[in-house]
Amino acid sequence: MSDRKTICIIGPCLKMGGIERASSNVANGLDDLGYRVIYLAIFRQEKFFTLNKDVLFDEPLAGQNTNKLAIWPTITRIRKKIKEYNPDGILVYNKFYAALVGLALWGTGYSYFLSERSSPFYKWARKIKLINRVAFTLNPPAGVLAQTKQAAEFQRKYYGPKPAIEVIPNSLSSTSKANPNLESKQILAVGRLNDHLKGFDRLIRAMQFVAADWRLAIVGADSKKGPLNDLITELNLGHRISLEPKASDLTEYYNSSSIYVIPSRSEGFPNALIEAMAAGLPPVSFNFIAGPAEIISDGQNGLLVPEGDIEGLAAAINKLAADLNERKRIAANAKEAEKDYSNDRICSRIAQFLNL
Repeated sequence: MSDRKTICIIGPCLKMGGIERASSNVANGLDDLGYRVIYLAIFRQEKFFTLNKDVLFDEPLAGQNTNKLAIWPTITRIRKKIKEYNPDGILVYNKFYAALVGLALWGTGYSYFLSERSSPFYKWARKIKLINRVAFTLNPPAGVLAQTKQAAEFQRKYYGPKPAIEVIPNSLSSTSKANPNLESKQILAVGRLNDHLKGFDRLIRAMQFVAADWRLAIVGADSKKGPLNDLITELNLGHRISLEPKASDLTEYYNSSSIYVIPSRSEGFPNALIEAMAAGLPPVSFNFIAGPAEIISDGQNGLLVPEGDIEGLAAAINKLAADLNERKRIAANAKEAEKDYSNDRICSRIAQFLNL
């Protein structure tokens, strides 16, 4: 790129999480496309995801914003850093952080874009809702990235006609190196175990009705103690369900599994779903808001189950469990996600939306 432009990505930090994964993927993808990229972190916390060596990472000083967010110092820091870096484009991940950026940049002449991450059903605390409204009234974003069509409809109602709204899904960080064993009798699920919206309790209940010789691994545990473990014990499923620790590389789990299940109640965008599909696993998902129906064509590259139908979820799993050829057919179609959600493709669309 002859005229190298600077993009500032503003995100929470690089610890494990959906926003952190998406923002770091885009930072790396834009760097790969030739942009000068700065990742301005709101928090100073443990790092789980990594950035390309050419991406400049700027986080708060030691002891600042480690657990609790200091709102006014954060606004002041953002204003100072943006003036210092003078970027050509600013993309903020998360509505509340975008509100802080809106306040920080009020009167500076800089415009910013928001990548809206929350499920339409997410309930913000009253104080944060107030800050959001004030900030977006004073200094609204120039544009909003929605992850799904359903989310975009909600954002249009929230932000009104002024910001441009574009549907751009999350990207895959890299090409999958997985080679699933579709003859195995292991079901895989991935996500934060302490998050009620992930719906793992529903999957555990569904396992009562799944063929008895199939096992389930749920990856993402901080501890094997807690409500999910209690539920597994209550249902006498300890010999069939294991709670596995967090993993930065899921290749081993993909390789030992033959069905992927996402039982969420709601998501901003189901990152784990497209990653499992790209790895070559046939997926089963509740048709929750938002995302699965825009990713899965039922019966083609996965199976969709009516939201909340636990016995229906078990029936869909059993359908795949009973038919190896069906698992192989759906897995081959699901693998196309690798092209549809490639980082280069998604980041090129983002750069175009930012007018860069």
